[in-house]
Amino acid sequence: MGHIRLGTLQQSKKWRDVIGLLDAGADIESIADAAARASELDLRRASDDPLFQNVTQLLVRLPLLARAPGFADEMAKLGLSTESLSSVTGLLSGLNDVISQQAFEQGRSSDAGELARTALLESLSVQLRDKLPTLFEPTSQEVRAALASFSSGQAFSLLARDFFARLTYRSLDYYLSRELANHIGKGQRFGDDGDRIAFESALRQHTFEASKIVETFAGGWYGKTVWKEQTLSQDKINDFTRYAFKKLRSELGRRRTAA
Repeated sequence: MGHIRLGTLQQSKKWRDVIGLLDAGADIESIADAAARASELDLRRASDDPLFQNVTQLLVRLPLLARAPGFADEMAKLGLSTESLSSVTGLLSGLNDVISQQAFEQGRSSDAGELARTALLESLSVQLRDKLPTLFEPTSQEVRAALASFSSGQAFSLLARDFFARLTYRSLDYYLSRELANHIGKGQRFGDDGDRIAFESALRQHTFEASKIVETFAGGWYGKTVWKEQTLSQDKINDFTRYAFKKLRSELGRRRTAA
């Protein structure tokens, strides 16, 4: 099975600008904005990647399927067994297997798809557990109800924000992590690995704060597309992801100039 990798940025002028900012000890806002600019083309292309599209379709459709009759049958069509729907862990493991099977059937995997897969599973894990009881293992009905709760515009906007925050951070880190190791040591940007880890934590927080812009429009898009227009084509979902990346990219730039 082939694997489609994201582009190589290291020889581009925009990526050299990122390295220059690291060398100069620039603030997190400037580095995040420059890294987003350098990877902008790859992020735009991600919406055209088949595995990435499979993941974003799950993000949008799962809450609606959980809300509607015949949930177990629809999950079975995806490849999830009844047993996998009895817990959050089972659901996440089943979804991971579904995405892997889709990649196998397509005859290829991709970096963009793998980043999206990780972001989706992390988001669902955190968001679902926040809605479920903590003292006792939730029932399958409670897991389904928690998933279905994201089918409202307001709740979906929170899930979408979490997903795109994680996806954007992981996309930036995909490029930056390979460069950061070159800036550790005496006289370098990072004195040791602890400094590098602190930088990555700050980048994660900065990306999450910037993702508020996604929350602002995701709920409106969901309500308009799903409930008003009664349509949810892959083209509509692709338009949504492209716009989310565009808004996040603009917000990272705005936060740099405002810092």
